[in-house]
Amino acid sequence: MELLETYLVPLATAAGVLLFVCGVALLRLSWLGKRPGNLPYLISGWMLIAGAFWAFFRAWDVEVGIAYGLIVLALAAYGIIILRREIRAPKVQRAREAALEPEERPTNWPRAIAKALLSIVLAGIAAIGVGVAFAVAMPLATHDRIVVGGLLVPVLWGAGMAWTLSDSKLLRATLLLVGISAVGYAVAFLPKVLA
Repeated sequence: MELLETYLVPLATAAGVLLFVCGVALLRLSWLGKRPGNLPYLISGWMLIAGAFWAFFRAWDVEVGIAYGLIVLALAAYGIIILRREIRAPKVQRAREAALEPEERPTNWPRAIAKALLSIVLAGIAAIGVGVAFAVAMPLATHDRIVVGGLLVPVLWGAGMAWTLSDSKLLRATLLLVGISAVGYAVAFLPKVLA
């Protein structure tokens, strides 16, 4: 038993690394496959990644295991991408096959202002709501929840801005951001109001 506890950290870490590599490889196969047939690859890839995180949690504590697991997951993904890259000879396009330039359209100022306000204000409100909900509701130590919740806000804000600006439908973006904001603030503040 003592021998197993001595070698627990290296064995669990090695198992986690192997599970991460296999999970990422299965996810890549899922990405390359057609829709109904790739579902087993998708499910098993995410299950292997969850198992790898569990192995890292057993080897290290939860906080350190999350950090090491995310690093190894990123390195495994980069490794799979590098191993599977293809070097292709550049093709010379004929003039007929070249893409046409987009036509110039007049600027629609009300729509542009609405998109800017939506991406800056509403995406920020949604990101802050998710960050506060994480800081309030996650089962981690208080300092960890606050730090991770604070780090999530700018990342989610930037993702929300990029998605909102690239989406062509303003109503869909508005409804989604309002919904995310409502859920985030409800998770953060509704239990205190009801208590």
